[in-house]
Amino acid sequence: MGNNVLTGQSATLSDEEITALKASTNLSEEEIRDMFNEFNKGGGAGDGKITKEEFRKYYKKTAGSDDADGIFADNTFAAFDTNHDGSISFSEFTFAILAQNKTDLDSILSFSFASIDISGDGNISFDELKGYLEKAAILAIGKEEAAEIDSDEVALSIFQEFNLDKSQKMNKEQFIEG
Repeated sequence: MGNNVLTGQSATLSDEEITALKASTNLSEEEIRDMFNEFNKGGGAGDGKITKEEFRKYYKKTAGSDDADGIFADNTFAAFDTNHDGSISFSEFTFAILAQNKTDLDSILSFSFASIDISGDGNISFDELKGYLEKAAILAIGKEEAAEIDSDEVALSIFQEFNLDKSQKMNKEQFIEG
């Protein structure tokens, strides 16, 4: 997943995505591949994306959530529909499910670092961290409440803890230490 997970640029299903989804859900590799193929059909649009309603169906199946009102699914969808076009890609969906299901700290930190490092350069820029914090806030407290948080200020305070300014980058060791 690495640098493609948030951009939705994944045209194929990677072994890493399959392994991560198998470990975090009750889905078999065949079920994951079937789901990926359905995403690529795009609900008939053929663009590899799904709508919020389709997302709710997949979310319930993979997360096993008791989300009768769809609140958790809607918050998760909102966090990953970054361009607000009403759809998300399979890579974005994978990230959403994995972000909800990580339980051990090492997995959470490694997965988070790889997900934040959109450029894939092994470092996290200020803008990458800010974008991640915005998504995490939406997942944790919902879109309306998250809008009240100044992600720029939070990201800056994290960077300042490591004596970094906005033009510098945080490496994986700093991220884990923080």
